[in-house]
Amino acid sequence: MSDASPPAPITLVLPDGQAIERVRLYERQQLDSGLWMYRIGVPLWQTAAGGGVEPAEYGTWVTAEQLRPLPGVDLGDIPAHPRTRTSAPARWAWLLDGRTHGRPATVHAEGCPSATDRAHPLGTMQALDALARPGTTACTVCDAAEALLPILAHGQDDVPAPGE
Repeated sequence: MSDASPPAPITLVLPDGQAIERVRLYERQQLDSGLWMYRIGVPLWQTAAGGGVEPAEYGTWVTAEQLRPLPGVDLGDIPAHPRTRTSAPARWAWLLDGRTHGRPATVHAEGCPSATDRAHPLGTMQALDALARPGTTACTVCDAAEALLPILAHGQDDVPAPGE
């Protein structure tokens, strides 16, 4: 990416509470809502074209709740992009690709290159309703999975099981 600052190591906390130390923190960006998001890279292995494995990096955006600083690591040089007062609120727009040719329905962010020309527009609540249906997935190529799945999962652990 265009930022010349080297990434800083940081700890990523996974949904099940496990921690991955020394993932790479590249930048932070403030959304129009005021929430700060952090772009990280997780070093992994991937299958190589000719067989075997090779190093790879999985990049994603997370919130501060998913990160823990490492002792002695200065995060002050990580590029920060605060929201400017002149920025207009972003409008989330979603697309739903229906079940065709054996593929499950998929929710995409508007403009996603993976969406087909058969996808139709949705509002945020309609996209969340679609994702609540069995077999519907959120695209990981665009912002759909990162933006919608945490909203859909919010409060799921607080719901009592039947009979409780």
